[in-house]
Amino acid sequence: ASEKAKLVKLADKICNLRDILASPPAHWDVDRKLAYFQWAKEVVAGLRGVHPGLEAAFDDLEARRDEVR
Repeated sequence: ASEKAKLVKLADKICNLRDILASPPAHWDVDRKLAYFQWAKEVVAGLRGVHPGLEAAFDDLEARRDEVR
């Protein structure tokens, strides 16, 4: 993927994690939320190196995954 596409994908994952932490879908149980966090982490692993600042923002959110319980 192009650098721009990677940036968009990274930003999307950041927004999604923020949404799950702040106002998750009502029908998602804890396991589904945690599974999304894990999947997003795997996706972002393939995007590393594109934007250190956004990667740090993602890492900060991902570290908060226990808050979804």
